[in-house]
Amino acid sequence: MKRSALLSIAALALGAVSLAAQASKAPAAQRPAAAAAGTVIHVRMMQQGTVYKFDPANFTVHPGDIVEFLNVSGFPHNVGFEPVKIPAGAADVLNRAMAQRMGNLQGPMMTQPNQTYRVSFAGAPVGTYDYFCLPHKAMGMKGVITVAAARR
Repeated sequence: MKRSALLSIAALALGAVSLAAQASKAPAAQRPAAAAAGTVIHVRMMQQGTVYKFDPANFTVHPGDIVEFLNVSGFPHNVGFEPVKIPAGAADVLNRAMAQRMGNLQGPMMTQPNQTYRVSFAGAPVGTYDYFCLPHKAMGMKGVITVAAARR
């Protein structure tokens, strides 16, 4: 196993707030990560014909879960959150969780196939989080992440 992969696993186990963008070929399905880190939800960023979309676009996470965005096709893509469409106190949590930000609540542009970007929802307030891809926002590449109460 590569050193960078071992470091990533260790960071997740320690409840890291975010990881830098890295290449991955993970499928767009949910699969559990280390118990302490919650669940990793995989979201594909793609173009199908003239449609730009997140797959899935709308889903639920719990505090501590991580959303991994996978750059599939139609790039460049990024992940941004609508400042007025997230719960109070969420901007600080998200900005800390988003590595290599381009600006407030804006992740970096992903230009390579299979590139990933992770956002941790550790400490995120319960509520809905409207998100989008900046280059394709006008074309409807948007979604809603719902943060539900912590698992018991």
